[in-house]
Amino acid sequence: MKIITSIFFILCSSISLAQVNSAEIDRIINNVVKTNGPGAIVYVKQKGKVLYEKAFGKSNIELNVDMKTKNTFNIASISKEFTAMSILQLMEKGKLSLEDNLNKYLPNYSKNGDKIKIKHLLSHTSGLKSHTDTIWANTDGRRYFESMENVLNYFKKDVIKFEPGERHDYCNLNFNVLAYIIEQTSGMSYSEYVEEHIFKPLDMTDSYIPNEGQVIPNLSTGYELKDNKIVYARYHSLNQTRGSSSIHTTVQDLAKWYEGLMNSKVVSRTTLRKAWSPFVLNNGMSEVHGYGFYSGEKFNKTAIFHNGFIFGYSTSDMYFPEDDLLILVASNISDVNVINTNNIIFDIAANIYKKNTPKLTAGTLDSYVGNYRMKEGFGAKVFREGLQLFIIVSDGKPDKLFPESQTVFMVKDFPAKAEFLPSENDSGEMGIILSRGADRFEGIKED
Repeated sequence: MKIITSIFFILCSSISLAQVNSAEIDRIINNVVKTNGPGAIVYVKQKGKVLYEKAFGKSNIELNVDMKTKNTFNIASISKEFTAMSILQLMEKGKLSLEDNLNKYLPNYSKNGDKIKIKHLLSHTSGLKSHTDTIWANTDGRRYFESMENVLNYFKKDVIKFEPGERHDYCNLNFNVLAYIIEQTSGMSYSEYVEEHIFKPLDMTDSYIPNEGQVIPNLSTGYELKDNKIVYARYHSLNQTRGSSSIHTTVQDLAKWYEGLMNSKVVSRTTLRKAWSPFVLNNGMSEVHGYGFYSGEKFNKTAIFHNGFIFGYSTSDMYFPEDDLLILVASNISDVNVINTNNIIFDIAANIYKKNTPKLTAGTLDSYVGNYRMKEGFGAKVFREGLQLFIIVSDGKPDKLFPESQTVFMVKDFPAKAEFLPSENDSGEMGIILSRGADRFEGIKED
């Protein structure tokens, strides 16, 4: 992956604004979003100019209300970006250190409290076990709490999955803890801090961290899929997702967020570079996650991205610093089988950067098709439809593969890659390497 350094000082765009084809983006969205179903908003901006901004589908199906570009959404886990930057602001002010351990703020919360540092919480490498699972979603997800400390104590599970810094494991609890640390070090509630130090300075006037029952202007109605039917999303308590989720905003305000980041209105460029760089594990290997953001190389460009899925809403963002290109997709349904904002944002980026994508022949693609056995014991199947390769790992769902070179492919809906290794011996065996950050799995084609 490219090192994120000079792009913060010179934004030298290699694509022209005219290469964003509105008709082609319309086609991408219309293939997914139904006019009478849950909707989506797509927003593309480059170098201060909005290149594409449209709404599709319904904001409210029952009342037949069309989605509008100014509608508000719960951006779910994209809220983690704001939590991470709040922590880094406090670091720059000398209020805390990323080397501070958990015991300093929550004594005896974990048996690893002296080893878990703020940097591990930010990078999802703490080893803490998450509490937000299917059981939580249908039971305690509705429970109200008076404070972040009460939330943390109620869901305390001192189960250590691994030593801090050993590996990446996405965990909402990390960012609930960070919200509590923000409160302890700033003397403000999490909501007050983000409002005062991020929303107001960036003029994000349509952004909220709502209390239970608060009326939010222009909020789109959230939906889920149950028994193959579109239904209203389940209720969940907003006050227990502080830090990890709960921010409600518009795509226009999210664009102000990225402008503020790049213009050093949130943190310094040195700090932002650190947040957007892959976290280095104990073994020296780099992960795909930094501090509140994922980063990776897509279409031969450095990409900064995240997504958020919560009851009734899904949002994805992708930013290419070298070209100052931002793509945002927000939807009012949280089921990826109906609208997958990750897929949409990837397809838009692929369309914009199609000149950066190598063209492979059917013969080359066919040489990669087959069943692979990985050294770790699981299997992977690669197949082709037209000139599109797909991969299925361990009987999971098919994922599209997009070429970065003749042999290296990006996985469409996941920050991972597949590299094919044509045999250099007489056996004719094709090899494969599946990688995600520091994780690498090698295999051989069986047929």
